[in-house]
Order: sequence, then C-alpha cells, then structure tokens
Amino acid sequence: MTTTRAVRAALFGCALAPVFLLVACTSGDDDKADAPPSPSPSRLNTQAQQEKKLTAQVQSALDSTVSENDSMVESGIERVAEGIHSEPDLTPGATYRITLICDGTGVADVNFTPKSTPAPKPVVCDGAMSAQRFTAATASLRIDVQGRSGATGMIGWRVERV
Repeated sequence: MTTTRAVRAALFGCALAPVFLLVACTSGDDDKADAPPSPSPSRLNTQAQQEKKLTAQVQSALDSTVSENDSMVESGIERVAEGIHSEPDLTPGATYRITLICDGTGVADVNFTPKSTPAPKPVVCDGAMSAQRFTAATASLRIDVQGRSGATGMIGWRVERV
C-alpha cells in the first residue's frame, strides 16, 4: 500500500511540474511586455545598407564640388538625426564656403555661433547641394546642423577657404 501511495504521489508530482514551470516562465516583469520590440537583424541590416548607399551618394556629390582654387578646411558625413557639430579653425576676415548635401527625408537647420549675416538657410534632405559663403569674424566658429523631427538620412559638409 505504501508503494502505491508513493507511485501516485510521484505521478501527481510529475503532472504538476509542467504547471509550475509554466507559471515560473510567464511570471516576472510586466514592463518588458510594454517595451517596444527591438529591430530584427534583417531590419538592422537593411538600415545599414541604406546608410551605406546614402553615404556613398553624399560623398560623390561632395566630391563633385571640389575646386582646385579652394583650400579645404574640413569635411565629413553624419547621420541627420545625430547632426553636425564642428568648430573648424578659421582665419578672421577670410572668406569661406560651406557646402551641405543632405540625402534622405525631412529638413535640417543650420546654425553658426557666433551668428552670421545672413543667417544660414535650412537644408532640405532631397540630395540637392546647398552652399553658402561667409566671412569669419573670429578664428572660432561653431557649426551646428540638426535634423528637424522626423528627418532621416545622411548629411555631408565641406568647409573651404575661397
């Protein structure tokens, strides 16, 4: 009789084990259920490929604007969402040109500190080139280009002394 009870208890325990495991696996932080799903590897790969393609297009467009008579100060390409934040070394009183090319969607705002006259115009992220000349009032100039809400893609810049 003791053996029968032991067998029944063992069978009952085996039957309940999956229930306990199921409850243990489904309980926990409910915050994780509210979190947005992380991008799938294929989506990340597609984004990386798109960034690589846009970077190549922006670089090609920047390269097409090079003049033998101008002296490049600095150049680069960034994600529109991250923006451009640069402080090139300039010669006070010298004339420079900043060339911007944004490829993607949306608009990016350009700001110089100290403020310049005329104020820089926003750049539309449609792959078209935007260039503006300016005279450096001081040796220190901060260039900030920031994408507006929803702007995506890549933005390239080149500062040249003309």
